[in-house]
Amino acid sequence: MTKRSVRKEANALIQEGLGRQQVFDTLNAQGTGMEVEALANLVRYMPSLATRAKYRVAHATLLILLWISAVSKSLFGVGMALERGWSQLPFAILLPAITIVLAIGIAMYRTRAYHTVAFVTIIGLVRMSTRTTWSEADLGTWVGLCFSASMVGLAWYLFTKMASNYEVHDAPDGSKRIAFPPEPSAA
Repeated sequence: MTKRSVRKEANALIQEGLGRQQVFDTLNAQGTGMEVEALANLVRYMPSLATRAKYRVAHATLLILLWISAVSKSLFGVGMALERGWSQLPFAILLPAITIVLAIGIAMYRTRAYHTVAFVTIIGLVRMSTRTTWSEADLGTWVGLCFSASMVGLAWYLFTKMASNYEVHDAPDGSKRIAFPPEPSAA
Protein backbone atom coordinates (compact mmCIF):
# COMPACT_ATOMS: atom_id res chain seq x y z
CA MET A 1 0.00 0.00 0.00
CA THR A 2 1.16 3.53 -0.64
CA LYS A 3 1.55 5.99 2.19
CA ARG A 4 -1.39 7.98 0.85
CA SER A 5 -3.70 4.95 0.81
CA VAL A 6 -2.57 4.01 4.34
CA ARG A 7 -3.35 7.56 5.49
CA LYS A 8 -6.82 7.36 3.91
CA GLU A 9 -7.48 3.99 5.54
CA ALA A 10 -6.29 5.31 8.92
CA ASN A 11 -8.51 8.37 8.57
CA ALA A 12 -11.50 6.15 7.73
CA LEU A 13 -10.86 4.08 10.87
CA ILE A 14 -10.58 7.27 12.96
CA GLN A 15 -13.90 8.46 11.53
CA GLU A 16 -15.46 5.16 12.64
CA GLY A 17 -14.57 6.12 16.21
CA LEU A 18 -11.51 3.99 16.80
CA GLY A 19 -8.66 5.28 18.96
CA ARG A 20 -5.14 5.68 17.64
CA GLN A 21 -3.93 2.46 19.29
CA GLN A 22 -6.75 0.50 17.68
CA VAL A 23 -6.11 2.14 14.30
CA PHE A 24 -2.41 1.32 14.53
CA ASP A 25 -3.05 -2.29 15.56
CA THR A 26 -5.61 -2.76 12.77
CA LEU A 27 -3.36 -1.34 10.06
CA ASN A 28 -0.30 -3.18 11.37
CA ALA A 29 -2.25 -6.48 11.30
CA GLN A 30 -3.41 -5.77 7.72
CA GLY A 31 0.20 -5.54 6.57
CA THR A 32 0.54 -2.12 5.00
CA GLY A 33 4.14 -2.66 3.93
CA MET A 34 5.31 0.24 6.10
CA GLU A 35 7.82 -0.09 8.90
CA VAL A 36 6.26 -0.22 12.36
CA GLU A 37 7.59 3.16 13.48
CA ALA A 38 6.70 4.84 10.17
CA LEU A 39 3.12 3.61 10.57
CA ALA A 40 3.05 4.77 14.19
CA ASN A 41 4.31 8.21 13.14
CA LEU A 42 1.58 8.43 10.50
CA VAL A 43 -1.14 7.50 13.02
CA ARG A 44 0.33 9.82 15.67
CA TYR A 45 -0.73 12.94 13.76
CA MET A 46 -4.38 11.84 13.47
CA PRO A 47 -6.39 12.80 16.54
CA SER A 48 -9.19 10.44 17.49
CA LEU A 49 -12.80 11.56 17.67
CA ALA A 50 -12.63 11.40 21.47
CA THR A 51 -9.60 13.71 21.50
CA ARG A 52 -11.30 16.10 19.09
CA ALA A 53 -14.38 16.20 21.30
CA LYS A 54 -12.40 16.82 24.46
CA TYR A 55 -10.43 19.75 23.03
CA ARG A 56 -13.24 21.17 20.85
CA VAL A 57 -13.48 24.48 22.75
CA ALA A 58 -9.74 25.12 22.63
CA HIS A 59 -9.70 24.17 18.94
CA ALA A 60 -12.56 26.56 18.13
CA THR A 61 -10.86 29.33 20.13
CA LEU A 62 -7.67 28.91 18.11
CA LEU A 63 -9.64 29.01 14.87
CA ILE A 64 -11.35 32.25 15.94
CA LEU A 65 -7.98 33.77 16.85
CA LEU A 66 -6.57 32.77 13.45
CA TRP A 67 -9.50 34.28 11.54
CA ILE A 68 -9.23 37.51 13.55
CA SER A 69 -5.51 37.51 12.77
CA ALA A 70 -6.17 37.01 9.04
CA VAL A 71 -8.71 39.84 8.93
CA SER A 72 -6.47 42.23 10.85
CA LYS A 73 -3.47 41.37 8.64
CA SER A 74 -5.64 41.97 5.56
CA LEU A 75 -6.76 45.37 6.81
CA PHE A 76 -3.20 46.29 7.73
CA GLY A 77 -1.99 45.12 4.32
CA VAL A 78 -4.53 47.21 2.43
CA GLY A 79 -3.61 50.22 4.55
CA MET A 80 0.05 49.61 3.81
CA ALA A 81 -0.66 49.29 0.08
CA LEU A 82 -2.61 52.57 0.10
CA GLU A 83 0.19 54.31 1.98
CA ARG A 84 3.20 52.92 0.12
CA GLY A 85 1.70 52.22 -3.27
CA TRP A 86 -0.08 49.31 -4.87
CA SER A 87 3.22 47.62 -5.72
CA GLN A 88 3.21 46.44 -2.08
CA LEU A 89 -0.15 44.67 -2.49
CA PRO A 90 1.29 41.17 -3.22
CA PHE A 91 3.27 41.34 0.03
CA ALA A 92 0.19 42.59 1.85
CA ILE A 93 -1.85 39.62 0.60
CA LEU A 94 0.78 36.96 1.31
CA LEU A 95 0.64 36.98 5.12
CA PRO A 96 -3.18 36.79 5.37
CA ALA A 97 -3.17 34.02 2.73
CA ILE A 98 -0.68 31.97 4.76
CA THR A 99 -2.78 32.52 7.88
CA ILE A 100 -5.92 31.35 6.07
CA VAL A 101 -4.17 28.22 4.76
CA LEU A 102 -3.00 27.37 8.28
CA ALA A 103 -6.51 27.99 9.64
CA ILE A 104 -7.95 25.62 7.05
CA GLY A 105 -5.35 23.00 8.05
CA ILE A 106 -6.31 23.37 11.69
CA ALA A 107 -10.02 23.22 10.86
CA MET A 108 -9.30 19.89 9.12
CA TYR A 109 -7.41 18.66 12.22
CA ARG A 110 -4.04 18.56 10.46
CA THR A 111 -2.01 18.51 13.65
CA ARG A 112 1.23 19.61 12.01
CA ALA A 113 -0.45 22.95 11.37
CA TYR A 114 -0.61 23.55 15.14
CA HIS A 115 3.12 23.75 15.63
CA THR A 116 3.51 25.63 12.34
CA VAL A 117 1.16 28.30 13.71
CA ALA A 118 3.15 28.44 16.94
CA PHE A 119 6.48 28.68 15.10
CA VAL A 120 5.35 31.36 12.63
CA THR A 121 3.75 33.40 15.43
CA ILE A 122 6.96 33.18 17.49
CA ILE A 123 8.86 34.56 14.50
CA GLY A 124 6.35 37.42 14.34
CA LEU A 125 6.77 38.07 18.07
CA VAL A 126 10.54 38.21 17.72
CA ARG A 127 10.26 40.63 14.80
CA MET A 128 7.80 42.73 16.78
CA SER A 129 10.07 42.84 19.82
CA THR A 130 13.07 43.98 17.80
CA ARG A 131 11.12 46.85 16.21
CA THR A 132 9.35 48.04 19.35
CA THR A 133 10.64 50.48 21.92
CA TRP A 134 9.00 48.99 25.00
CA SER A 135 9.04 52.21 27.00
CA GLU A 136 6.96 53.89 24.28
CA ALA A 137 4.69 50.94 23.41
CA ASP A 138 1.04 51.86 23.02
CA LEU A 139 -2.04 49.84 23.91
CA GLY A 140 -2.25 48.33 20.42
CA THR A 141 1.25 46.92 20.73
CA TRP A 142 0.45 45.29 24.07
CA VAL A 143 -2.84 43.88 22.76
CA GLY A 144 -1.01 42.45 19.72
CA LEU A 145 1.63 40.97 21.97
CA CYS A 146 -0.94 39.29 24.22
CA PHE A 147 -2.95 38.13 21.21
CA SER A 148 0.12 36.53 19.60
CA ALA A 149 1.31 34.99 22.86
CA SER A 150 -2.11 33.41 23.41
CA MET A 151 -2.05 31.98 19.88
CA VAL A 152 1.39 30.45 20.47
CA GLY A 153 0.37 28.94 23.79
CA LEU A 154 -2.93 27.57 22.53
CA ALA A 155 -1.45 26.15 19.32
CA TRP A 156 1.37 24.42 21.18
CA TYR A 157 -1.01 23.09 23.85
CA LEU A 158 -3.31 21.63 21.20
CA PHE A 159 -0.38 20.12 19.33
CA THR A 160 0.85 18.32 22.44
CA LYS A 161 -2.65 17.01 23.19
CA MET A 162 -3.80 16.16 19.65
CA ALA A 163 -0.54 14.55 18.49
CA SER A 164 0.88 13.09 21.68
CA ASN A 165 3.83 10.81 21.19
CA TYR A 166 3.84 7.03 21.35
CA GLU A 167 6.22 4.72 23.21
CA VAL A 168 8.23 1.93 21.64
CA HIS A 169 8.65 -1.27 23.64
CA ASP A 170 10.70 -4.30 22.66
CA ALA A 171 8.60 -7.45 22.62
CA PRO A 172 10.07 -10.78 23.82
CA ASP A 173 10.10 -12.07 20.23
CA GLY A 174 12.39 -9.19 19.15
CA SER A 175 9.71 -7.14 17.42
CA LYS A 176 8.73 -3.65 18.43
CA ARG A 177 5.47 -2.90 20.25
CA ILE A 178 4.00 0.58 19.85
CA ALA A 179 1.90 1.99 22.69
CA PHE A 180 -0.11 5.17 22.26
CA PRO A 181 -1.37 7.04 25.33
CA PRO A 182 -4.96 6.22 26.34
CA GLU A 183 -7.73 8.17 24.67
CA PRO A 184 -9.50 10.85 26.76
CA SER A 185 -12.70 8.82 27.13
CA ALA A 186 -10.79 5.80 28.41
CA ALA A 187 -8.73 7.79 30.92
